[in-house]
Amino acid sequence: MKYYLKEIFQLRKDLLKREKQVIERAYKFAEKAHRGQKFDGQNYPYFIHPAYSGYLLSKWNQDFEVISAGLLHDVVEDCKISLVKIKNLFGERVAFLVDGMSWEIKWNYKNKRYEKDWDGFFRKICKYAIKDSSIILLHCADERSKLEDIFKRKFKKKDEKIEKTKQRFMRYLSFYVPLYKAVGLINHSKRLQKKLFSVTKEIPKSRLL
Repeated sequence: MKYYLKEIFQLRKDLLKREKQVIERAYKFAEKAHRGQKFDGQNYPYFIHPAYSGYLLSKWNQDFEVISAGLLHDVVEDCKISLVKIKNLFGERVAFLVDGMSWEIKWNYKNKRYEKDWDGFFRKICKYAIKDSSIILLHCADERSKLEDIFKRKFKKKDEKIEKTKQRFMRYLSFYVPLYKAVGLINHSKRLQKKLFSVTKEIPKSRLL
């Protein structure tokens, strides 16, 4: 597995020693938390995804707390790590950003189970972005990492029907693409739209309207 911590530090020689120490702790903490997990049921270690997210954030000249949050962004949701622990280990801002990356869930009475609340999640992103705009770039890095060719795989999840993939990507197209465009991330918006459109073949109405 590619060692992205080395690349982060090669990119960001401007970081202070104490800032690099926080990033290194976040990297190793997340790597340990995700150990044994695979990305979307594939044979690739899941940690490649958050590690690449952290790399992108360093490439985009984000500060050490944002980079650390990028590395840690899935540990609460996927590894049963508490936000309190993240706050104690990495500080209040990192914990806030990680929380802003974690899904909202709601009870589906029809299916009698908890499911991802897409609308609630989109509202949460906007709410958190008002307090700290870095959350937008964190989501950019998250989605970019999922759609880049680092896994050398097709976009469709393993064992996921193509219609379900299209439905998921349509949600991304209706929210993330116009959101990134609205905040001035034009190139990223176009790149994401192109990737998603190659699967969906249609563009839905924006959820930002």
